[in-house]
Amino acid sequence: MASKLSHVLRFLLICFLTVGENVNGRELLKPFDPSIHKIQWAAYETELSGLYYGSRAKINVWNLPSDIKPSHLSGSIIWVVYPDLYHDNKLHFFTYWTRDDYNSTGCYNLDCEGFVMVNWDILTPGSVVNPVSIYDGQQYYITLSIKKDAKSGDWFLYREDIGDAKLIGYWPKSLFTTLADSANKISWGGVVIYDKNDTGPPMGSGHYASELERKAAYFKNLEMFDYDGNSHDLLDGAQARYNDKEACYTLSALVNSGKFGLHDGHLFYFGGPVVVKDARG
Repeated sequence: MASKLSHVLRFLLICFLTVGENVNGRELLKPFDPSIHKIQWAAYETELSGLYYGSRAKINVWNLPSDIKPSHLSGSIIWVVYPDLYHDNKLHFFTYWTRDDYNSTGCYNLDCEGFVMVNWDILTPGSVVNPVSIYDGQQYYITLSIKKDAKSGDWFLYREDIGDAKLIGYWPKSLFTTLADSANKISWGGVVIYDKNDTGPPMGSGHYASELERKAAYFKNLEMFDYDGNSHDLLDGAQARYNDKEACYTLSALVNSGKFGLHDGHLFYFGGPVVVKDARG
């Protein structure tokens, strides 16, 4: 599973993570050692390789339950609670880039040259995300889009849930090799990483996808961008499902809500509670 998805948005990672206090953030962003770590996904990915110029998603935001352990990482790909990096258990907005599969290049947030901030008061990489959703209560979300600018070739990051799209910043074209032209795949979903000898952390809201609205974490209004920056709905049936530990970390069907008279575009729910020993596999 990890090998299938590791190349997807490997150059530009936008996510919210919750990470335990003893986790080394820099090491977690490098390829994982299967002899030490487990990585589990509940995600969808474009099924065919192609020319992709960005994506948009509406993601509701959650703090993880208090039982996340020091060696845990749990996140929504395109989201982060990162105690080792931020020294707290709050949800943080997180960005990362690399041009050689995490081997020798790359940087997260604004710690080195790479991501260029434009508007500091919209959503800054590394900042706390607040407010967050309450189980069976008030829900909160952030809509983000990453889009290649046809004129400059740079990859722009926008926030779109506060009125008109607001440019947060961009990754210069000069940072990349193949991504200077386009991305070959796009994925959306949840991920957890933990030591093999440990129980797995919760994913999403910490509740199963089957609990649906106000209880399970979601991605909604999934769209992709063409070369000219125009957005398009996903094609039904053109996304592959990756759910390698479904008994623990669940993933609903990817549904076109318009067929049911709703206005949430293509959507899915995902997540699950702490994985007990017998379910780890």
